[in-house]
Amino acid sequence: MTPVADPPAAVAPAAAAKPGDVVVVSRDARNEVLASTDTPLPLIKAGRTEDAVLRQAVFLTGALTVVRPADGAGGDSLRWAYQSYLQRQLCFTSMTGQFSCAAAEVDELTESAAGEAPVARAPDPATPAASPSAEAARSLLAATLRGRADALFEDDRRLRVAPMLKAAGVSVRRIRVATGEGQAHHSPRGG
Repeated sequence: MTPVADPPAAVAPAAAAKPGDVVVVSRDARNEVLASTDTPLPLIKAGRTEDAVLRQAVFLTGALTVVRPADGAGGDSLRWAYQSYLQRQLCFTSMTGQFSCAAAEVDELTESAAGEAPVARAPDPATPAASPSAEAARSLLAATLRGRADALFEDDRRLRVAPMLKAAGVSVRRIRVATGEGQAHHSPRGG
């Protein structure tokens, strides 16, 4: 039996410099959920039904690292790296009413940003101020992903979830979902 490898880290370390080139002064890593949805999936197989929920989220990881030249020549620099991901998780309600979820799966998306800028000093010299360039890169990336979230979720359901359910011999019963204007549409699509 082949051992299962650990998944890759959500935030890759900043680009490695040659030993002795820089000293890491500080590092901050964060995750930011940009959009999420829960899609009900009433599953049918051989006349039996089961209630499932597909949970999806688009999130952004960010790493801000302040570095200083090892030789002391020059000022501190802020390096930033942002990477986007889509997470999916199937959850089920048993006949006894118990709710449980399968392990979450995470796919790296193509949207990312990285850069470096001199550190601006805040009024307190011990605390560097955020870089306008780093914040602009994060804001643009976040806005782009929020705008694409519904399409990313739909593609994920169509390309990843639907084939898995089909291979298991499971179909998804279409349900009517009321919209805000009193009309109804069928959901989920592609399931």
